[in-house]
Amino acid sequence: MNRSKAWLFMASVVIGTPTHGAPMPSPPRADAPMVSQIDLLHTSWTAREGAPTGITRIAQTPDGWLWLGSSSGLYKFDGVRFLRATGPEAPLSAGISGIGLLQDGTLWIGYKYGGVSLMRHGLMRHFRLDSPDTPAGTVFDATQDASGRIWLATGRGLHYLGPDFHWHRPAPSLKAPAVPILSILLDRRGVLWIRTATEVHALQNGAAAFDLRMKLKGAGGLAEHPDGSIWTTDIENPGIHMLSAPEQGPALAWRTDQAFQELAFDHEGYAWVTNPEGIVRLGNTSTGTPAQRFRTDQGMSGRSPSVLFEDREHNIWLATENGLDRFRLPRLRAVALPAYKHFSARPIAAGPGSSAWVDYSFVAGPGSPARPFTARPAYADTITALHRAPDGTVWVGGAGSQLWMAGNQGLQRIQAFPEIRATAVYALAQDKAGTLWVSMGRAGLYTLRAGQLKAGGGVPGLKKFPASALATDSQGRVWFGSVNNRLAVLEGGQLREYGRAEGLGVGTVMHMLPMRDGAWVGGENGLAYFDGRRFNPVEGWAGEPFTGITGITGMVFARDGSLWINGSDGISSIAPAELLKALRDPAYRVRFNRLDHRDGVVGSTSPILPVPSAVRSEDGTLWFSTTGGVYGLNPAKLIHNPLVPPVVITGMKSGADNHAVAEGMRLPAGTRMLSMDFSALSYQEPERMRFQYRLDGVDIAWRESDGRRSAYYTNLGPGAYRFRVIAANNDGVWNREGASLSFQIEPRATQTMWFRGLCGVALLGAVVGIFYWRTRRLAVRYRERMRERLAERERIAQALHDTLLQSMQGVILRFQGVAKRLPPDCDTRRLIAPILDQAGAVIDQGRQELLDLRTTSDQECDLAKSLGEFGRSLAEDLGPRFKLSVTGVEKPVNATASQAIYGIGREALFNAYRHAAAEHVDIEITHGRHHFVMAIRDDGVGIPDDVLRNAGRKGHWGVAGMHERAKALGGAIELRQREPKGTQVIVRLPAHRVYREPDASGPWIRLRMLSQRLGWRAGR
Repeated sequence: MNRSKAWLFMASVVIGTPTHGAPMPSPPRADAPMVSQIDLLHTSWTAREGAPTGITRIAQTPDGWLWLGSSSGLYKFDGVRFLRATGPEAPLSAGISGIGLLQDGTLWIGYKYGGVSLMRHGLMRHFRLDSPDTPAGTVFDATQDASGRIWLATGRGLHYLGPDFHWHRPAPSLKAPAVPILSILLDRRGVLWIRTATEVHALQNGAAAFDLRMKLKGAGGLAEHPDGSIWTTDIENPGIHMLSAPEQGPALAWRTDQAFQELAFDHEGYAWVTNPEGIVRLGNTSTGTPAQRFRTDQGMSGRSPSVLFEDREHNIWLATENGLDRFRLPRLRAVALPAYKHFSARPIAAGPGSSAWVDYSFVAGPGSPARPFTARPAYADTITALHRAPDGTVWVGGAGSQLWMAGNQGLQRIQAFPEIRATAVYALAQDKAGTLWVSMGRAGLYTLRAGQLKAGGGVPGLKKFPASALATDSQGRVWFGSVNNRLAVLEGGQLREYGRAEGLGVGTVMHMLPMRDGAWVGGENGLAYFDGRRFNPVEGWAGEPFTGITGITGMVFARDGSLWINGSDGISSIAPAELLKALRDPAYRVRFNRLDHRDGVVGSTSPILPVPSAVRSEDGTLWFSTTGGVYGLNPAKLIHNPLVPPVVITGMKSGADNHAVAEGMRLPAGTRMLSMDFSALSYQEPERMRFQYRLDGVDIAWRESDGRRSAYYTNLGPGAYRFRVIAANNDGVWNREGASLSFQIEPRATQTMWFRGLCGVALLGAVVGIFYWRTRRLAVRYRERMRERLAERERIAQALHDTLLQSMQGVILRFQGVAKRLPPDCDTRRLIAPILDQAGAVIDQGRQELLDLRTTSDQECDLAKSLGEFGRSLAEDLGPRFKLSVTGVEKPVNATASQAIYGIGREALFNAYRHAAAEHVDIEITHGRHHFVMAIRDDGVGIPDDVLRNAGRKGHWGVAGMHERAKALGGAIELRQREPKGTQVIVRLPAHRVYREPDASGPWIRLRMLSQRLGWRAGR
């Protein structure tokens, strides 16, 4: 609680002095304990980021929300946004003197001018001043004892809430101080502690009255240490004062000569205290940890620290008059090292155990002090490269092309090489044969063996090879990286070079990590895997290249198989499963974790030196070098956040209208755009949290948030929706259950079902009306066309009768006259007689055709009878036996279809009798519900293949005419060979085009058939 402010507030009320006149800090004493800056990660929020000013108290409720009571109202904070409490969560007044959490999870809110509120499950219960028993003084603090009784510390003494839900003063026998109570605390042993401006009293569990524990000079705080001891501070008396000893073990002591106001202990037992000079973190005398201070000039949000709080993720929160501050443990801390003279990062080499060589120092492990293994070199002797060979030899390279060996006696200089122009040693590597390879950059590549220096190692292709990186492997290969996408491998004396043609695109190769069948390659432009033939680039999720500005200068595998990469954007790690996916699918983008400035990493990789900037010690400790320091870590011991983040939906907005979030809510008609606000309550690194969301009924899959805690939807229609959101904390721990909200958008009158039904009925009526209108139009057009057709047929019939038939009749009469002149027993007369009979039959048939031309299309025709008579006549004259069969229920065929079918059948029969040389010819007529089918079959010689392919013979139109007649009726003809011999002609026609009364079992079928028929007729 803001107990110091509470005391200052009371003093201002009593003596009328302003509360903002903080005393000036006193100058430090010569014998004062050593003070350093707090070595935790710090973040601050001020009014610029939306933080309320004048925060008086901080609390965290069981649902995860961080609540801030301030002089401007009640707020809740999710780590990113400050949300003012409104609606059911709104307080009685904006002037809040304190808030806190009771043992049963209830949030209490006290007010400067009296009154108190209790909030549980998002609902407030207010105790207003208009009730005579409500405490009228300023509410400073509250707690709840084991019986559930709520105690209030107010400017008018102590109060408690009785079973009747009325506030009462303690009985006089309890001997509670009748003065302003500034703070109250219930410890783990059930002791109730209260503090006034000058005294501390305690009520033992089961005791009848309070007893005085300590007299003090000024205001201060009350706090319980993790060991169970109780402490207080006194703004007028230096130190932290113990009120009750721990449950077990010796009492703690704190080395400080300063007086403090606020007091809080974190989970590790460090004391956090405030005074006008800033905030101080104290370790007890047994830890040997020096005091650490943080002030305004170091980034604190204001000048007057007043409120301290530790949340359930062990973040420490500080409130000032101007905003809010957070302190949290870094994952990495740089090794304390002496100054480095070179402009780049320090060279490193892995050592035995968890150790490493760094520059000219040896570090036994992360957190260990650096021990120089040689005197600090002069600037001209600056160390630029380190390499620990497989045999344990530590090679050292430096400015001016100098080489040393590190040993118990420090650095042992290798003989000078005057033939090499002065430059720095870029990289070192010792191969399986014990040869040391030395890269001098553009000055050349050399080998050192038995004290002899050889340019390019005697390999012609390496004498002028400007190596930017070196690596060796257990197979005896030596790897050389260079600028402009060049890489070379020396194996068995053979040098193979690779470049852009093999897919290498990392720019300058800065580090290589050889594998059995290839290598991982890092450079200024990214990461790639070499499979022995080609280089396949590897990118991270969202296109991350792992390079930053200066590129990848170090890679190392951890013991679990994960790949760690040191790039200028931070230290990234890729899990083995992700690496396998990338190797199987070059287009796959890997998921990765990253350590950067948010984890305590300072600086970035150097653009040139050192290489490599990442190594692994024998026990698996990883070391990384940046321009800001050297970091050692054990991946298995990194700080991990196990908290499953609670997910909440915080708001819904449509246009300019904000809607209170409630399950099953109904939105007004016409709502088309929505924005959904959501959050997850994890405070270590809220900026690293991931969100996925979906709106059922709109999204077919989960959508990844782009960093915003809002989702936007447009063009929504009326109906029921369900919005869902899930989240992962900074370490990838997912809350898969997440949060959801069901809501409904009301339809407009024009969007309701009854309106749509009416529109459907109206549309159907319009369609039916148009259909009947169209039917009448088509019927009229059909009658007109039929009249035109009949007139044309009558004209043709008349012309044929007056010309062809009359002429033929004249010819026949002349032949009859000739025949009569011949003797009756003359052979010629006997030959002419049947010809005249046949000519007479042709004349009769012609007359019948002319009669048909003059008849209407509605004239009935017995199709089967006509085809039967024609087939039998052919059988009598030409020999093959004829058979006709009819299946199905016979229905009357309209005249147009009858003429067409008869023409098709007559042509098919005539072809069968004339060309097939068959013994049998059959016709089978099938009357179906949906189709009329006629099949003409014979067992003759079959139909030629060219006739099948071309649908007839060239220059002959019989088969073509058959197809035309069938197509005119909307049908088709199939001609095919029969097995084992013969030909089959199948005619398939739609029933509604053949029969005078289509077979329809319902109105919709009749309507469809009628529309199809009319459509066909209109098309004709």
